[in-house]
Amino acid sequence: MESDGVKVRLGGRFHRLFGATLVSAIGTGMHAAALPLLTLQSTSSPMALSLVVVAAEIPWVLLALHAGVVVDRLDRRQVMVWADVGRFAVLAALVVLILTARVNLVWLVLAAFLLGIGQVFFDLAAQSAIPDFVSRDPRILATANGRIVAAESNGEDFAGPPLGSALFGVWNFLPFAGNALSFAASGLLICSIRTAAKPEGTSEAPRKSMRSDIVEGIRWLSGNRTLRALAAVSCLGNVAATAQFAMLALLAKEVLGLPDFGFGLLLTATAAGATAGGLAAAAAGRRFGPGAVMLVGKAGVGMAILVLGLVADSWVAAAMMMVTGALMTAEKVVISTLRQQIVPGELLGRVLSSSRLVVMAGGPVGAALGGVLASVFAVQVSYVVAGVFLILVALAFCPVLNNRALARATDE
Repeated sequence: MESDGVKVRLGGRFHRLFGATLVSAIGTGMHAAALPLLTLQSTSSPMALSLVVVAAEIPWVLLALHAGVVVDRLDRRQVMVWADVGRFAVLAALVVLILTARVNLVWLVLAAFLLGIGQVFFDLAAQSAIPDFVSRDPRILATANGRIVAAESNGEDFAGPPLGSALFGVWNFLPFAGNALSFAASGLLICSIRTAAKPEGTSEAPRKSMRSDIVEGIRWLSGNRTLRALAAVSCLGNVAATAQFAMLALLAKEVLGLPDFGFGLLLTATAAGATAGGLAAAAAGRRFGPGAVMLVGKAGVGMAILVLGLVADSWVAAAMMMVTGALMTAEKVVISTLRQQIVPGELLGRVLSSSRLVVMAGGPVGAALGGVLASVFAVQVSYVVAGVFLILVALAFCPVLNNRALARATDE
């Protein structure tokens, strides 16, 4: 791939990580579409849907800081493998419960929670390993992050959801069995990556206590103005995004009148935009600047969510999901690249975990608020509120996340 006249080489280790990410994401997309449908088989309550989403998000709040220490202390490749093994076991157990007709809301919440734990460790390890597998050159990092995010979006939103909802219609255990196999394949691909036993940048100094390591990561985050702002704007964005996603199955069924397969296609529309956003993010950042990509993207996502709450048309909804996917993905690539540029390699897991803790804390809040607004008023109200909120967030962060401020931060 060419970038400003410079050939970007990502290497075999990165491509194995890319392959593992893609196959795992396809399985995750299958169960992302099937889990709400399985929940709706037993209840049509918006609060039940939001409870399952909260269970998947809450591990970030409970475990992110400790996971960051583990990622910095151990071989990041092995952390990813064990996360895949754990998630395979959870899904295998869920398949057994479905086949024996013992699954209920309690089991679904527990499964979502355990899968969320695996995702915490896997995502932090994978994000921290990218600079180890490629380099810290911002052009190469942006390209690598763009491809990884595009793989996640293609799997989780493009290929996985329609496949998962279609398989669910055939037999409700099939999407979860497929996801279990995808985690097994991901683990095998990661095992094939040759890497050092210790992450780059680790030293032979006596190991500190876990509490000391956690505090070091928090201090690094809190002491950097740009990292603080990135964490805060991402957290507020996650409130709105999770409120949107938590109620999407209900919007598709009650407002848009779509069948189960149609709900999966809405997620697929998101991926169609996300793929373009992920692959174009590096070029957009160079052309317009990372601050412009972030702030315009945040406001644009707010507008798209607002339209979802105001227009009850399936084609318009699909178009808005495409816009949302493209802009959110471009934001994610820019933010990930900035963090990897600013944070030293030996601290990356802990600073990322501290940042993700702040960011993911918005998820349970958004899911709960979405459920409350949909229950008290109507499902469209949750989208209108989330859209207006995101536009205001973009305006509020203009002074600290514009191109000039970010250029100063990366120069320092």
